[in-house]
Amino acid sequence: MLFVNSYHPGYEWSDGIARSICDVFGARLKGGDDIDNSASRVTLKVVYMDTKRKSDEAQMSDAGRHIKRLIDSWAPDIVITSDDNAAKYLIVPYFRNTSLPFVFCGINWDSSDYGLPCENVTGMVEVQLVDQIIHTLRPYARGERIAFIKGDDYSSRKEARFYEQHFHFALDKRFVKTFAQWKDAYLELQETSDMILVGNAASINGWEAGAARALVDRSTKVPTGNWDAWMAPFALVTFATKPEEQGTWAARTTLRILSGTPPSQIRVATNKTARVTLNMPLAKKLGIRFPMKLINRATFTGGP
Repeated sequence: MLFVNSYHPGYEWSDGIARSICDVFGARLKGGDDIDNSASRVTLKVVYMDTKRKSDEAQMSDAGRHIKRLIDSWAPDIVITSDDNAAKYLIVPYFRNTSLPFVFCGINWDSSDYGLPCENVTGMVEVQLVDQIIHTLRPYARGERIAFIKGDDYSSRKEARFYEQHFHFALDKRFVKTFAQWKDAYLELQETSDMILVGNAASINGWEAGAARALVDRSTKVPTGNWDAWMAPFALVTFATKPEEQGTWAARTTLRILSGTPPSQIRVATNKTARVTLNMPLAKKLGIRFPMKLINRATFTGGP
């Protein structure tokens, strides 16, 4: 069993997927690509494409070719992939409609961009609960201008495009490469927007969590929301998708395929759960009182 991680060790989202895959199989992730398979139901290998920290198209294509050569030499029975770049740079150019089964997870919103599912590929897409985030922020906003700020990478642009198309609103989109650009954009959006969707910082060069938190605490004027648990200290409201839901589904589905169910007979799934986090110090600064119905289902944060 090969697990192809689009990103890098230490990125919390894909680390959560990797841990949950190991849990289902009984393997143990010791760190990076080091796997203890002594108690595992399968022989599991993990490889990283490291495309979150790369923005060059040629580098990402090279990462896909490298994994393709590994698959050809190692000959796994099934491949699990996480997130969009493994689909775009590995499955699509080399393995769509071949005999090797693939199970994807973490593809943002819509897998049909990649011609998936297909005869040998099924999976679970990742749906951020942006409609619920906006619904929660709207009572505290001064208007309807919605901004989006995130690192400048392929999945960020895909997310923003899909939000506009799916939810029928326009976004003031800010894709930034450096922490300095993020700070400038965040400050500007306090004056030009009414709500801000704050994406994760994984591809932002020079990101400084402490400095970002200080800026958020000092300068936030409009309600903010996000969908990644580790970014909760930097936003008012977080409806976080759970990487464990993606990884657990993918691992259990691979076991179904090993037991004889073809991928073509397994429908693409969508995540169903979210973890709600409220930033109470930021709410106090903005003069916001959340309804008890929301408070009763939430956890709370006050800093990174």
